[in-house]
Amino acid sequence: MPTREGTALLLLAGAIFLLATNLASGLLFVLDALLVSLLVVGAATSFLPLRRMVATRRAPVRGTEGAPVPIEITLSAAHSGRFLSVEDGWIGTRARALVAAVAPGVPATTTLTVVPRRRGQFTIGPADVASRGTVGLFVARRRIEAPDRIAVWPQIRPVAPQVIAQLAPSLGERPSGDRTRQPDDLYGVREFQRGDSLARIHWRSSARRGALVVREFESTRTVATTIVIDLDRRQSPDRLDAVVRAAASVLRLARDRRTDVIVAGWEEGLVERRGWEAAMDWLAGVIPCGPPVADVLPALATSGRRLIVVAAVAQPALPADVTSIVPAEDITAQQGAYDGLVYTADGTVLAW
Repeated sequence: MPTREGTALLLLAGAIFLLATNLASGLLFVLDALLVSLLVVGAATSFLPLRRMVATRRAPVRGTEGAPVPIEITLSAAHSGRFLSVEDGWIGTRARALVAAVAPGVPATTTLTVVPRRRGQFTIGPADVASRGTVGLFVARRRIEAPDRIAVWPQIRPVAPQVIAQLAPSLGERPSGDRTRQPDDLYGVREFQRGDSLARIHWRSSARRGALVVREFESTRTVATTIVIDLDRRQSPDRLDAVVRAAASVLRLARDRRTDVIVAGWEEGLVERRGWEAAMDWLAGVIPCGPPVADVLPALATSGRRLIVVAAVAQPALPADVTSIVPAEDITAQQGAYDGLVYTADGTVLAW
């Protein structure tokens, strides 16, 4: 399509042609021919570079909201071109970059930098390439379908020392153990009982005591920590974003403390993710689609599981043995005394 300059030149060429026809002026015909030639050159240099053009993309599979994400685009063209504009990204988050020139058989590479405003699972593309040609009278555009996927993780906020101190029992408790007769860790000795294996007899202790004693062992039982995300469908997307950022900050703290943590939430059913990348990928795409967290806690409060609940609303219905993190704005609105953990609208976890 013509640019504003190209449109003006087209109108001028048409007017001169009509004037030259009425006046039978050869000089005006020559001038009109020059203008038409300029228009042809502008159209050719705009459209030809995009014919048989191929675009390839190199983009990360993960990013973080608010942090720049580089997308590298390489153009390969069959015809020379100059001043190409490349646009890429995903819906609501796109960026442009300029490619000064491309030559046949010589790939040209440019890097776009997009800054995600929100977390989510997105499809990158399509890439749009625009060519203005040599004289800038026409703009030719080509859309190149080359979809890629990217998971934009929620932003992680630093956790204050006071918060770490309150979360320490839930994140740093030593694993407990069950005594057993299996060969794990030595717990102690006890008197010999019928059915005990002779291989378990501790002969030195038996000699000192004058009676048979056997080794007793301890099997380590890991107490799991579960960060529960409140996916209450009644909450707003902005509130859920704050919930997810707060949960991601606690998850990062657990990772730094080398604590084995499960991230869970209730969608159509219970969803659990273990491991840093798997949990963050899931947090990137969760939506408010479940029942209130208080309604599903009985299914989560299984034996041997420590729960850290990031709630969508401040509610007294959570059990006392559950570590809850509630929205600070709800506590402020209630103007009541509260002693616990809260999170702000940007997901920062604070000790109230």
